[in-house]
Amino acid sequence: MKKGIMKRVLAIVAAVALLACAAPTMAAEAPAEGGTIMWLSNLTAGAQYDSAVAYLTELCNALGYKFTVVYGDGFNDAAGNLQAVKNGMTNDVVGLIASQDGGLQAIMEEYPDLYVAGYNTDMNSVFGEGGENAGVLENDHFLGTIADGHIDGADTAKAYFDQCIEKGYKKVALINFPGFAYPNLEVAAGAFKGMVEEYNATAADEDKIEIVGDVTTLMFSPVEDSWFLDGDNGNVDAIMGFCAGIMFIFPQLTSAIANGMCNPAMKLVTSGFDTDASIIGAIGDSEGKVISCVTVSPAEDPAYALVLLDNAISGNQFDDLTVERIDAFEYIIDSDADIEAVMSKSLLGKPDASLAQIPVDMVVNELCKKNNPEATYEQLKAVFHDASLLGPDPLEAE
Repeated sequence: MKKGIMKRVLAIVAAVALLACAAPTMAAEAPAEGGTIMWLSNLTAGAQYDSAVAYLTELCNALGYKFTVVYGDGFNDAAGNLQAVKNGMTNDVVGLIASQDGGLQAIMEEYPDLYVAGYNTDMNSVFGEGGENAGVLENDHFLGTIADGHIDGADTAKAYFDQCIEKGYKKVALINFPGFAYPNLEVAAGAFKGMVEEYNATAADEDKIEIVGDVTTLMFSPVEDSWFLDGDNGNVDAIMGFCAGIMFIFPQLTSAIANGMCNPAMKLVTSGFDTDASIIGAIGDSEGKVISCVTVSPAEDPAYALVLLDNAISGNQFDDLTVERIDAFEYIIDSDADIEAVMSKSLLGKPDASLAQIPVDMVVNELCKKNNPEATYEQLKAVFHDASLLGPDPLEAE
């Protein structure tokens, strides 16, 4: 069964049953006794940003912290990230949720009492071989990270390849971001090509998949309109967008279809999400939809970092804590029913913390060890990414 957007509810119920019982741009009103939690954000706007702010605001309120956001450097530049933290720093900041890893070692050296946990980033400069910020792994104030999607690009490739097989795409093109910034996406594109080669080795001729041309790498700018006229690009069934394709491919694809520059049935498989009506209206399985599938990480993921921070700040860290990076659970949104569920039932669709599938009171009372002395790190991970806990899809049961 696919990991649909609403499959998470029963997973959380099961996991809880395992428990024994730049400059700052916004700040939330909250009790001051716990200090301030700062988010070094890789986002500045959009549905995922809004949901994270709404959720973290409520969580920090409930845990007794103030909450503030600073925007990281647009290119994850070390000096830019350090300056953003400096600009927003006050003497009561006790924890940092880092969604960018550039300059992380310098930040922790500048503020040695600051606890740091990651969210929405694989922190490759920390955990990757020869990473420039690997030194933070020796710092007992660094607590690990939950990635945005898969850490291993091959897992990302598998999700895209499965979509290709399921939807019957026979002719595809690959677009990604540069490997120096997103090495896992470069791996994903290569792994996808390998999966196609392996599949084609035993597939009947009529079922073989053709990858058109070389991988197109976008340097953080939209795909050019001329791309659809280059070679056989305009005739592919689908674009595999190993990048933020909602922003960097979808508008241009829509325009190319409208202007007769490409196959009118061309689809996009990519990652990311936004509640803009033009995007929501383009995702799904009914006639005329342009976006065949998007993958996105849960809006509840920042709670993973906050639990680790609260445990450390309060002196109640998990006995079994492993400082590591873990995959995020993967939502696959590829149907009209999924879109309806997202928009009506999820924090991702509406930035309202009461819609969180990991409720605020669950995080505070069950996952944070100061309130539940029996809580463990393994149980925390189970709530956030253990696919074995999935039950039937509520949408399919209705």
